[in-house]
Amino acid sequence: MFYHYWPWYIGGLAIAAVSIILVLFTGKFLSVTRGYVSACSIITKKPYFHRPDIGGPFGYRTFFVLGILLGGFLAALYSGSYHPNFSLGQFDKIWGDSIWIKAVVLFIGGVCWGYGSRMARGCTSGNSISGLAKGSPASLVVTLCFLLAGAAVTYLINYIGGTL
Repeated sequence: MFYHYWPWYIGGLAIAAVSIILVLFTGKFLSVTRGYVSACSIITKKPYFHRPDIGGPFGYRTFFVLGILLGGFLAALYSGSYHPNFSLGQFDKIWGDSIWIKAVVLFIGGVCWGYGSRMARGCTSGNSISGLAKGSPASLVVTLCFLLAGAAVTYLINYIGGTL
């Protein structure tokens, strides 16, 4: 099906189209973390996951997040080169091959991501895509921080992994 990545400008236009269509049809902005919270509300009764601003357990946000997961899986499956394994490339050079160490490090990273996203009242998609589209100065600042932190961590990982 697809054997190459889309060019950055096509991917950007696709994200913009999804964002615009979402606002036109629902009046809501793109948000992955709210979709995650909405999906979690299916299995928990905690009040945090059932707030009115989340949209309920089977709202469009739940299906948006599930669609991201399913779409990624189907794209990998139909690429013809999908071979599931626990190899994580550069990550393995730093943390080793132990599945338990990988699980702990990835779990801690996920907790940090979730906590930071909720503390910032949104994730990279909410702040960078929707926030910038709304003209939010705070979203511009946080997007620059995301980009700088991403570049710094990539450099650090490559330095530790010995590829620099």
